[in-house]
Amino acid sequence: MDVTWFRQQTAMVSQEPILFACSIRENIAYGREATMEEVIDAAKQANAHDFVMQFEQGYDTLVGERGVRLSGGQKQRVAIARALIMDPTLLLLDEATSALDAESEHLVQEAIDRAMKGRTVIVIAHRLCTVRNANKVIVIDKGQIAETGTHSELLSRPGVYKKLVLRQLTVAEPAKDVGKLDDNILQTDDKHDQECDDELHKKNMNSAEVYTNNVSTIMKKKMTVIWI
Repeated sequence: MDVTWFRQQTAMVSQEPILFACSIRENIAYGREATMEEVIDAAKQANAHDFVMQFEQGYDTLVGERGVRLSGGQKQRVAIARALIMDPTLLLLDEATSALDAESEHLVQEAIDRAMKGRTVIVIAHRLCTVRNANKVIVIDKGQIAETGTHSELLSRPGVYKKLVLRQLTVAEPAKDVGKLDDNILQTDDKHDQECDDELHKKNMNSAEVYTNNVSTIMKKKMTVIWI
């Protein structure tokens, strides 16, 4: 495989995006010759256009070293716009929402959802909002494929994925709010399965977090692989 060609097909957005001490326009267009129309279109897709236009100098606003003049959510959206303007075949998202507040995360997640359409996406994440919408999940435990299925299918049977999700809920919600879930509910015997599923359906999974340090998702259009 030609390394130069591969790099041209790939774009990445990391947890701490790299911005340069130049204008927003130059940061978005960095690495390619882009028209102003293309810059604005990418910014709109990334939910960045509105906040950019609030600056007096708009797209000519200088962001400072490492984007110091922008908030975390604003920097992420500029980074996503820069990735989108490349129209990559492969998009890498490394913990792209993990350091954001709820409002910023929502805006960035919307941009990520749009960015995923029509391309292969590799997501390294601690949150399940992307995984839930995948049409196929492959769970890898200790280097081996442990189970496969959709988010709903994996929650309907005992397994690593279900245990992981349930642990999130016990940490994220007070016991009284989740039916006093405890370690017994994490057991995989049939007696507890329906109780666990009922609790999961009551909760907003978008607010849950995966408490493991090496969860990766690989999505090709609608296919997702989770590495655990």
